[in-house]
Amino acid sequence: MITKEDKVYLLLTKIPKGKVTTYGRIAKKLSISAREVGRILSRNKHPEKFPCYKVVRSDGSLGGYTIGNRNDSSTLKVKRRKLISDGVKFNKDKVDKSCII
Repeated sequence: MITKEDKVYLLLTKIPKGKVTTYGRIAKKLSISAREVGRILSRNKHPEKFPCYKVVRSDGSLGGYTIGNRNDSSTLKVKRRKLISDGVKFNKDKVDKSCII
């Protein structure tokens, strides 16, 4: 049986290089809440396989990023570096709207 978590992780693998999506868009696609998407992503045990760093808030701000049990300003810096490395463009502190799918 495919779980909600499986469905969220599968959607992460479909986000192209240089693009991100939002917690809300994943939530709408799966008929769950954006907060639930965030909780699922915070428990991602395989971030190299399921790139949860490619999910941001609907306004383009980064939201959260959990590494181990930490979710703070230092982990957000890691998320931003990963996005930049992936080709995502920023407009000040937010992801450029052209990169959000």
